[in-house]
Amino acid sequence: MRIALIGSAPASVALAPYRDAAFTTFAGARPQLEPHQFPFAGQEWQIWGCSPGAYGQVERADRWFELHRWEPGKPWFSPEYVQWLKNFKGPVYTTEVIPEMPSSVRLPRERIAQEFGLFFLGSSLSFMMAMAILEIQDWRAKREPTTDPVDEIGLWGVDMAANEEWGYQRAGCQFFIQEAQRRGINVVLPPESDLGQPSPMYGISEWSNAHIKGTARMRELNGRLADANNRAAAAQQEVMFLRGALDDLDYMLKTWVLHEHSPLTAPDAHGRQLRYFNAQDFGPRVDMLASVTPTGPT
Repeated sequence: MRIALIGSAPASVALAPYRDAAFTTFAGARPQLEPHQFPFAGQEWQIWGCSPGAYGQVERADRWFELHRWEPGKPWFSPEYVQWLKNFKGPVYTTEVIPEMPSSVRLPRERIAQEFGLFFLGSSLSFMMAMAILEIQDWRAKREPTTDPVDEIGLWGVDMAANEEWGYQRAGCQFFIQEAQRRGINVVLPPESDLGQPSPMYGISEWSNAHIKGTARMRELNGRLADANNRAAAAQQEVMFLRGALDDLDYMLKTWVLHEHSPLTAPDAHGRQLRYFNAQDFGPRVDMLASVTPTGPT
């Protein structure tokens, strides 16, 4: 039995083994890949998908997993995705049965937890991996003996490269990859995925040349970043000063230039400086206008 688990990472989601006998019967099938892009043409794979990021990219799917709380209209559940789930021809595994989704099936989460524990169920893909392992084990118990049985689980569109995924989702998927191998199930990963790369061994990896070189490079870049931040802060202070100076100059140009010699300023009886507007000074000063009027031929 071969089961392909599909996520939404664009680097590899299109490389999954969609093309088999079921491809032509899948409603809304997408254009097929070129033969040289498809190494699984002679094999039969079940396609299990999840997430609104993947449903528009899969060429076909046999099962779907949507474990989030059913909230049509919220960002995760766009109207298009909700309608697609309702029209899906195969089972849609949900945390609880959704009455308005005809193909909704309750996820057997109790059996999964009993078999594998609760420590690595941090993503939809972890539940899918767990269920795929159980499905293959159940199939092994009832299928006819063969000389060369092949059981495989593949993951496409599951790069697990983001920081959030690195924190706990990637480790969960890697746990189930190891569980599959331990139970005699092959695991297929595209080279675009990070899942096949173990995390550095704590402490021990610090002795490697790569870690020593990387640490030195990080210190260098952190120093350059601190210097750049200091220069940026100084530049920002200069920007604020120049903006204030420009505002002040703009005020002066708009308020004081044409009247800087009128009216006169003189002290009153108490010595306070006051400005006196004499009747003969009413209107523009001729000498000031002459100083700003262009001269030359008319």
